[in-house]
Amino acid sequence: MQHATLDFDWSIAPVSREAFFSDSFEKKHLVVHRNDPAYYSQLVSVDDIDRVVTTMGLSVPEVNVVQANASITPEDFAYESGFVDAVRVNQLFADGATIIMSNLQERLPTLARFCRALENVFSSRIQTNIYLTPAHSQGFRAHYDNHDVLVLQVEGTKEWRIYDHPVELPLNTQAFDPHAVPIGEQTDSFILEPGDMCYVPRGLTHDAVATDQTSLHITTGLMTRTWADLVTEAVVAAAHKDPAFRASLPPGHAGGDFDAAGGLAKMEETFADLLKRLQDQASLPELVEDIRSEFIGNRVPRVPGQMRQLARLAELTASSDVGAQPQLIFQLADRTDADGNPVVQVSCQGAEIFLPAHTKPALEVCLAKPRFTVRDLPGDLDEDGKLVLVKRLIREGLMISHA
Repeated sequence: MQHATLDFDWSIAPVSREAFFSDSFEKKHLVVHRNDPAYYSQLVSVDDIDRVVTTMGLSVPEVNVVQANASITPEDFAYESGFVDAVRVNQLFADGATIIMSNLQERLPTLARFCRALENVFSSRIQTNIYLTPAHSQGFRAHYDNHDVLVLQVEGTKEWRIYDHPVELPLNTQAFDPHAVPIGEQTDSFILEPGDMCYVPRGLTHDAVATDQTSLHITTGLMTRTWADLVTEAVVAAAHKDPAFRASLPPGHAGGDFDAAGGLAKMEETFADLLKRLQDQASLPELVEDIRSEFIGNRVPRVPGQMRQLARLAELTASSDVGAQPQLIFQLADRTDADGNPVVQVSCQGAEIFLPAHTKPALEVCLAKPRFTVRDLPGDLDEDGKLVLVKRLIREGLMISHA
């Protein structure tokens, strides 16, 4: 069965995006059973894992090996150089250990395409961990993650058990500590079969055990930014502008007689003043713009087929069908050049491109529409001008030709 979209809506169907965000996201786990074993088969396979582990010369932590009831260290399956020993990895797997492939979306184009689609939805980095677990085995004991995950069952079956929610929406600094955090009572259990999905919010304790079949699943990590991140950025921005935030704490504030001398009361006054200054100075639009620009600037190009795209540039005509590179996230901003002429700045995939301001109507279509004919671009460019613009954007990896 073929699925052309490979995007977020496809991954959670038949649950709608609206229902997911209103009912489940950061609230409770969600399980989708499909009775469609091939649903996620395009993303990764056991053969992919075998090929990657045995032929690509990967290192720790790209490949890791774990087992809930055994202590396995990198010395057990990797050389001193850090490169993994593919023979030892497979031996440990045969003996019941789980193979974990981290960030395999950097190696497999179809998995990369899926993650890029999720980045468009969440405006955040997406990472994957691929778990290949032998029958009747368990990789990790009960724990919680400090990021939300979508679990996509690709092959085999796995029983999942859900426990307590000891830390609601933990930060990255609030990692699970098995010695300090009780897992609580089991509240749910279910078996994921091929084509099934579950969403687990961060902080929800869980574990999973392969049944009588080897299990392959994708754990898709949603590395979202939080309001705490935004407020932290606000403090940093205020400190760069206002010296009151940069002043040292009072001398002796760690001493035992500091409070008795009224030092803490004076600090309370200063602290209240700083909070007021922060509220007065913080600009939400500017903060969001900074976080947005950072995300776009760090989003490196994914341009499969770019060599052929450039090789075919001379064949393009005004009647050619072209479109935006899939899953672009971009910003357009009105600027002026060194001579004072109006230009439009395109920020996308870590690059900044400056083009004449009159190209903006056409640009908005070029970077957003998946397929159109060159001559149909809006604006006042003639056909030659439209062709020049499209060729420039293809060279920059922002568009593709469908010829």
